[in-house]
Amino acid sequence: MSESNDLRNETVSLNGPIEPEVVAFHEGRKYRRNSIIIGVIGLFLFGIVAGVVAFIMAGRAEAAGVKATAGKILGVLDIVGGIIVMVMFFSNR
Repeated sequence: MSESNDLRNETVSLNGPIEPEVVAFHEGRKYRRNSIIIGVIGLFLFGIVAGVVAFIMAGRAEAAGVKATAGKILGVLDIVGGIIVMVMFFSNR
């Protein structure tokens, strides 16, 4: 019975077990891609919120061992751009 429990908790592919580092790397690549997509969307819509989300996702990608400099830069640009737009909007009132 304990043998079947061990087999259920193991990730297996056609070529054998998948190592956790490989899974983390693929997750990191997904976070990097999503941070770039959200960062680009944030340049046009939802600046501050999208910037924070892009920056957090880029941080998760880097925690998984994947460089995500573009996502972090886009996140910062979204935040700064959103603040500038808000200041301009509310200063004209």
